[in-house]
Amino acid sequence: MTELPEGWISVQLRDLGKWQGGGTPSKARPEFWGGSIPWVSPKDMKTNTITTTIDRITPQAVAGSAANLVPPGSILIVTRSGILAHSFPAAVNAVEVTVNQDLKALAPSSGLSSEFIRLALKAFERAILNECVKDGTTVHSIELPALMEFEIPLPPLPEQHRIVAKIEALFSELDAGQDSLTRAQAQLKLYRQSLLKAAFQGRLTARSKNEGWPVVRLGDELVFLTSGSRGWADYYSDKGDTFIRAQNLKHDRLDLSDIAFVRLPKSAKEGTRTRVQLGDVLVTITGANVTKSGLVKNDLGLAYVSQHVALCRPSGRLRPEFLYLFLLSETGGRRQLNAAAYGAGKPGLNLENIRNVQIPLPTLQEQDAVIERVDALLSNADNLVDALTDEKVKIVALRQSILKKAFSGQLVPQDPSDEPASALLTRLRDTTPTPRRKTKA
Repeated sequence: MTELPEGWISVQLRDLGKWQGGGTPSKARPEFWGGSIPWVSPKDMKTNTITTTIDRITPQAVAGSAANLVPPGSILIVTRSGILAHSFPAAVNAVEVTVNQDLKALAPSSGLSSEFIRLALKAFERAILNECVKDGTTVHSIELPALMEFEIPLPPLPEQHRIVAKIEALFSELDAGQDSLTRAQAQLKLYRQSLLKAAFQGRLTARSKNEGWPVVRLGDELVFLTSGSRGWADYYSDKGDTFIRAQNLKHDRLDLSDIAFVRLPKSAKEGTRTRVQLGDVLVTITGANVTKSGLVKNDLGLAYVSQHVALCRPSGRLRPEFLYLFLLSETGGRRQLNAAAYGAGKPGLNLENIRNVQIPLPTLQEQDAVIERVDALLSNADNLVDALTDEKVKIVALRQSILKKAFSGQLVPQDPSDEPASALLTRLRDTTPTPRRKTKA
């Protein structure tokens, strides 16, 4: 840890107060559940302040299980969860709670700010994950002895309060900025859909007046329609031919930044049937990204689609770009595909659903006019989306910069009249009780 300001000390987490765990009351005891006592599990740890929980237990559950009452103002941390692969959730409970076995709770000693400790854990999140997460386990978990030895900088109590107040003020400004960016992104999404709606109503260009565009069945305007088959896992390779999966279409465009490769034997017939060509339109037909689409705008060489992706090859009467844009329109192809995908049961599409899509079919000249105009306007919108995304990234970086300054003593001025944190720590060590394990009733 870098050199600390005058009056600050470095302190292990074990010395900050009383630590305790929790447990899950028996699900076979109905009298343990549905009470008034909040029971915190990792699924509740999506906020900085815990005021309520998804599940609640009864006083009988507290008496008859490993669940412990945790006083308000404690710091709750997740110690076992897949989320520990990338985040270290910490929250302060505003009300008395209990916790399950995947959390630990710290009731800070007098003279410590709960919110200061929570923010410190956030500031050192990456170091905690690197130093304290167990290796080689199926579910990520915290090595508790390592966590107890982890050190954070501790200033005098008045400075703790000043730091928290300053961070809250700065974060509030960043929150307002982020909310504005989110609203702007939502407005751009609405703009995109309004643009697509106008395009397929023939209202977008002077050359594309929709005066009775014929509506046709998409299947009649495709020269080829297929999807990948099962069994491709046998051909996965570190390099080779491009293999297009559903995640490559999740942003409604073909994104090969997360690319998989396959090597097909010469005898494999799938290489002919599912090979992608320039101008193909791809549609996700299963999974969370169902109906998401993309256009093959470049020659990909040897590339194939997975079983979760349909490959549509338009005829000469239908421009691939026109079909692709129509499938993005929530008043056009997207609405029809969503109705088919979410009609009943597990979301999914079959090839007949795609064939049955009804699509307007203007002349090629009119299609070209629509494509040209939409591309120009969507390009402007995409540039704005990219700019907004960049600003959101900057806000994340600013938060980290603020935390770094706060916990190196650079965010607020020090006051020489404050009692040094070393004196505070001495009292903490003299008064912190040794935690005792609760036995089940």
